[in-house]
Amino acid sequence: MLTLFIDTHASTIRLALVFNNKLLREITVNEKLDHSTVCMPTLVKLMEEEKKTVKDLTDIVVVNGPGSFTGERLGVTIAKTLAFTLNIPIRTITSIETCLASINFAKDTYLSLSEKNGYFLALFNSKKELIDNYFYISKSEYDEFVKAHNVLLVNDYDILNSVLFAQQKEAINPHLVNPFYVKQLRF
Repeated sequence: MLTLFIDTHASTIRLALVFNNKLLREITVNEKLDHSTVCMPTLVKLMEEEKKTVKDLTDIVVVNGPGSFTGERLGVTIAKTLAFTLNIPIRTITSIETCLASINFAKDTYLSLSEKNGYFLALFNSKKELIDNYFYISKSEYDEFVKAHNVLLVNDYDILNSVLFAQQKEAINPHLVNPFYVKQLRF
């Protein structure tokens, strides 16, 4: 089973191939402004380095947000196009779930992910189940929120754990995969 992992939600593009639950190769590119000209050539390079073609792919995992509006759309579009044309399963994972896949906690915890003007948050229980919707708060609101709630700031993740977490989810019709934009303010 050869899985393509795509993450374009932030300034860093992360692409990887996972084969039979082992990370084959990851390419990370720090490209703040031009994902659209970097992502596809990086994907081609990844496949060539592993001597694979897209026809070898058996499924796709894509980070669908929250994050950069344009970055999310790019990664999701590439994933949907490949999944549809190759007729292979596609699964989504949120940018916060990528971090969730690699951590454990004993009580209900808000996981937060920083972005340039504020934070995306979501409340999870110890079984890694979402128990309150994703929302966004400004940096000034975040400081007050942290004082009153159990919050864990996340920012890095393990690709293999993220892929394994996503593969526990049901595959989605590629036409129904969309970027996940969080516009809801908490306060």
